[in-house]
Amino acid sequence: MFKKFKKISKLTKRTLTYILFLFVSAIFFAVITITFTPVSNILSSILKNDFKSAFVYANKNQFDLGKTLIRLSFPGINEIYDLKNRNISADTTDTTGDLLILENGRKKYNPYENIPLTDDDSILTIYDLYEYYRAASGAILGDATPPLLENSEIPQDYYRITPKNFSGQKTKIPQLLIINQTSFNVELNDYITLKYPINPFDPYKKDEPAVLILDTHATESYVEDGTEFYAPPFTAERTTDPNKSIVLIAAELRKKLEEYHIPVIQSTKLHDAVSFKDSYVRSLETMEEYLEKYPSIKYVIDVHRDSLIAADGEKYKPTIKINGKDCSQVMMVIGTDDGGAYHPDWRDNLTFAAYLQQKMNDKYPMFARPINLRNARFNQHTTKGSIILEVGSCGSSFSEALYAAELFGECLAELILENNQ
Repeated sequence: MFKKFKKISKLTKRTLTYILFLFVSAIFFAVITITFTPVSNILSSILKNDFKSAFVYANKNQFDLGKTLIRLSFPGINEIYDLKNRNISADTTDTTGDLLILENGRKKYNPYENIPLTDDDSILTIYDLYEYYRAASGAILGDATPPLLENSEIPQDYYRITPKNFSGQKTKIPQLLIINQTSFNVELNDYITLKYPINPFDPYKKDEPAVLILDTHATESYVEDGTEFYAPPFTAERTTDPNKSIVLIAAELRKKLEEYHIPVIQSTKLHDAVSFKDSYVRSLETMEEYLEKYPSIKYVIDVHRDSLIAADGEKYKPTIKINGKDCSQVMMVIGTDDGGAYHPDWRDNLTFAAYLQQKMNDKYPMFARPINLRNARFNQHTTKGSIILEVGSCGSSFSEALYAAELFGECLAELILENNQ
């Protein structure tokens, strides 16, 4: 009897040892998970069915435990690091099908095609997206420079200016996004499949401009670099000085188009200086004057600056860091005939905007905010290539807005030339 009891006692001790080991292991794993953010993505990989793919490496007949653990800790990102510079010869036996694209007679990985689409509710941080987008586009992305001052350091009765990413992107492949404030049912992805709506022009005829740039709200302005707070009232910055207003940003856009040898003309009229209410009436007169004088105009870019002021007085500036520099994000506003105004071809404007947003997504992911579709027409019935371009906001600085105009001009110029056949 005593021997039997001793044997059971040994079994009990062994069982308790196993339980204690499992308990300590669970605590250790929990601490590591909380402490190291990338490891917490293990949950993401399991929940999003990445667990299986984590065990698949280039040589499917081999299993590498170390690389498997890394892939579980950093789901998805490591695959991009492996693939972004990887080329495969034309006679390869690789059978990845549409995951490959042809480039100069060689097969090359398209990083976006190798990244599984992630639902909007997926567990994915903004820093994961920065890595994905950098690998695919080459653009180095990051958060805008954070404010230096604490809330306690802001003078009494002054309000903070806060940078924020307003791109709305949440998936591994940048999406075409829209904020639809009309009664129309619009699927933006359908528009990118339509034919490009603007007819080609002769770029060698410099006396026949193809692009008109103007500012309906030409007195809109920005804050000086380094400004982190402002005094009430809660009005957005305005000035009649064209060297300190949105006119300067429009001029930067014009210069970038000229670098690409695109015939462009700019109006510097202050349409809102006398009466803000009638500014669109006066800007329409300007458009019609230029269109009558230059029937070659196919694109009208009305450059604005957004205003983002919270109910508590805090200003937000849509900003992201691109290639090491703080850059204002841009938003295209497209009008319709939903409000009753004559504008039968507004879908051509939206198609142009969809193409342009796609171009920005390809070159500088998160640079573009969602397209804003509105029920007013905003004088966009004049051409099929008419848009409003909102550059930054009333909390943005001049350097951020100027950099945005430069990058937008680059994207616009490339889009125009690619479709000017």
